[in-house]
Amino acid sequence: MPLEDDLKERTSALISQQMANWVVEIQRAIQGHQAALVRALDELGENVARYDEKIDEQGIAGAIAEVLQQNPSGGGGGGGDFAALKASISSIARGNNLSEVLTHLVDEVSRFVDRTAIFIVKAQAAVGWYASGVDHPDAVKLVSIPLSADTLFRLAAGSRQAHRVAASQSPGTTQALARLGSRPQGMLVVPLILRDKVAAVLYCDSDVGEVPESAADAAEIMVAHASKVIDVLSGAARGAAPGSSTSPGTRATVSPGPPPAPEAESSSTQMFSPGTIKPRPAPPLRPPTAPPARPQAAPPVARAARPVAPEDQKSHDDARRFARLVVSEIKLYNEAKVSEGRKTKDIYERLKEDIERGRQMYNDRVAEPVRESTDYFQDELVRILAGGDAGALGPH
Repeated sequence: MPLEDDLKERTSALISQQMANWVVEIQRAIQGHQAALVRALDELGENVARYDEKIDEQGIAGAIAEVLQQNPSGGGGGGGDFAALKASISSIARGNNLSEVLTHLVDEVSRFVDRTAIFIVKAQAAVGWYASGVDHPDAVKLVSIPLSADTLFRLAAGSRQAHRVAASQSPGTTQALARLGSRPQGMLVVPLILRDKVAAVLYCDSDVGEVPESAADAAEIMVAHASKVIDVLSGAARGAAPGSSTSPGTRATVSPGPPPAPEAESSSTQMFSPGTIKPRPAPPLRPPTAPPARPQAAPPVARAARPVAPEDQKSHDDARRFARLVVSEIKLYNEAKVSEGRKTKDIYERLKEDIERGRQMYNDRVAEPVRESTDYFQDELVRILAGGDAGALGPH
């Protein structure tokens, strides 16, 4: 072999060997960093879990009331009803899941205005989910307003700020909400922001003139408080069952995804993440034809609960709370399917993908001793999805 070729071959072999050694060293360094990151995430999860109990809503309400009392001239409507606002804040904070928080928010804000509705931001549209004060509450579920349309919803989503105007200033909004059957004189929209994303928009209106500034202030305060409550619920879900062991590859979170996050169709893996939370689908315009009768499997036999030792009570409470949160999300995103599934007793078949994803999350986050003693996830499926009738879940 010529000298030149021999030198090339040996040089190439040495370079290849050195590169292989470098690759091994880099892989070892990456593994070391991954292990450190996993340990840091576990420590963070345990820290979050310590704060998964209810936030001090009374303290927050008191602080808000104190600030408002120190600025009695802040609102153009001659001041607000501080006692009512404090009661509303406490009611919102009592929500144990996303559905309850949003429902309480709408109901409480409706005490200050004529009509209120919450619209979930999904796929570049504001989709009606729940309303109070309208003649036909279910009509809001049929409303879907593109965020590209010239309405207050586009302004709220784009500016991330509340807007209070006379109805005549936004004919596009009036037209988009004509299905609700009202003729408002004043309108208000308030964006609900979660994890720096607009997850929903609260709509309010008034029959006489513009929405009072004091009522608008109260609505903004309650929306901000609801956002914090949802964040706490999300943090509790991420830190649930700190005693559980989860491998890095199966680490599951309930994060809005999510609140509320980039576009994704996964539902129960998102914690009301902006742009991805699935709103209540609109009910069908005509009653669906009942499917042919099918033989139904016997409902699963509930596992007998074992007595819980005092030192294990915290783990069981966390597991029950996490199960309730995950199943509540499934119901929140699939109201129509749940309603029809109860009638035809095939909820599991309709929501199999979401249910199994939620079950996997539950199994990953809850310690095995807790899962062996009581199946809280199955209990919540029966209670929340099936309305207490285990047979409504159908064969699974």
